[in-house]
Amino acid sequence: MSLPSDPDPQVFLRVKGALKTLGMSQRDLAKQLGLAPGVVSLALSGGNEKTFRRIIEMLEQEHGIDPLQLWGEGERGDKILNELQAIKTELNGLRTEMEALKELIKNKK
Repeated sequence: MSLPSDPDPQVFLRVKGALKTLGMSQRDLAKQLGLAPGVVSLALSGGNEKTFRRIIEMLEQEHGIDPLQLWGEGERGDKILNELQAIKTELNGLRTEMEALKELIKNKK
């Protein structure tokens, strides 16, 4: 999984938040990955895509964190589903109005 060409800055905050929730410092993370703390810090600031990908993969594999939640896809998906639900509701209203108009036309004949 690669970073989007213009990643949402929130993704880095989400990953940092996930680490905090796990009680894992950047130093702990660096030790676990066998990297220098500066490399991890750079990755968590968006400066090293390869290491950032590694961090996300580790969070998924070892801690069961859904990477889509880190990338924010769940939020975008929820927004899309909400928009689709609103469209569906509006279409159902239009269908009801069309049926009422058909009845009016039918009764005027």
